[in-house]
Amino acid sequence: MHHSAPVPKIKQFALCRIAIYPREHRPPHVHVEFRDGGRCTVEIQSLKVEGSVRPLSKLAPALAWIASNRAQLLVLWKEIVQ
Repeated sequence: MHHSAPVPKIKQFALCRIAIYPREHRPPHVHVEFRDGGRCTVEIQSLKVEGSVRPLSKLAPALAWIASNRAQLLVLWKEIVQ
């Protein structure tokens, strides 16, 4: 999927970044994009992961951060998407 608008980077980790794209679909989710080209989406409320990230353990720091910041991420998602 190609997005032409600037991508708001929400959080940067050593191996990945978390972003929210404008004009996205529900349910509210973030994109986790890894330096090695791997990517997935994570639903903010349920933490459901869509996409393949191997090994899954490299997603752990991002998942922990998303879980700890759900309320803030939902507010940001609504601001950016709508």
